[in-house]
Amino acid sequence: MHTRLLVFATCAAATLYFFYYQEFLSKSKDAWKRTTTIDLPHKIWQTWETPTHALSEELMRFSKSWLDMNPDHRYELLTNGSSVTYVRERFNHRQDIIDVFERTTDRILRADLTRYLTLLGDGGVYTDIDTDCSKPIQEWIPEELHGHVGLVLGVEFDSQGGEIRKDFNLPVQLCQWTIMASPGHDVLQKVVETVISKLAADQVNLESIPSHDLQYVLETTGPRMFTVAVLESLTSQLGKTVTYEEISNLTAPKLIGDTLILPVSAFGSGQDHSGSKPWGNDEQLMSHHYFGFKGWKLEHNR
Repeated sequence: MHTRLLVFATCAAATLYFFYYQEFLSKSKDAWKRTTTIDLPHKIWQTWETPTHALSEELMRFSKSWLDMNPDHRYELLTNGSSVTYVRERFNHRQDIIDVFERTTDRILRADLTRYLTLLGDGGVYTDIDTDCSKPIQEWIPEELHGHVGLVLGVEFDSQGGEIRKDFNLPVQLCQWTIMASPGHDVLQKVVETVISKLAADQVNLESIPSHDLQYVLETTGPRMFTVAVLESLTSQLGKTVTYEEISNLTAPKLIGDTLILPVSAFGSGQDHSGSKPWGNDEQLMSHHYFGFKGWKLEHNR
């Protein structure tokens, strides 16, 4: 009799311990989620054909603005050669990425891929060489959202529910001349996998990927591909469809998951569309001087 009671008591105690322990683990896990913050590295990335000391006076001034405004950030400019070294070292576990990168000879396709890979590998802020900083990076995210944002994107074009301009083919297009991200972010993983898959498929039986026309660039590595991949990734993460309407007509930063979408004037001030405000407005975080319209877009316009 005593043995039965002892066994019963032991089982009861074990059962109670199990349930209390499971409840403790559950509460501890929830508490961990509430207190864990997202790390956005203090690093600025740029790419160009030459190292920093060989930049033109104008580009040097643009580049210097990022350092002057953000003295607590590390800065690195990757050239054609150093970008190859970076990819080989950072992604030595992904031979497919290395192979595609090395075989991509078009400078714009490679530059686009470089920005995605640096942000995926190390995080921080990538910004085109023809941009300058208007407000310190630490002010880009509203104070109440600090620690809850893993990716910051800006709107480039917004049809605002109206007609889509002929030079755009999406209702809303996100810019990729400036991006802030935490390393390994899910959206950047989606973007990189999309680009690598497309370029790998297109370079079958070719020793290298040749230069292509403007539309190919925009849809393979550029803002069109980028926008579609971002929305697809957010849809997958959240378990519900994230539509263009959700990033249209923004008048304030909008958090979707841990991705912060900024209104058009944040990264796209001075444009003649999308409700973009003139340079110097309070929403402006940086300036883009659109050298692409004078350079690579003309080269690829065939």
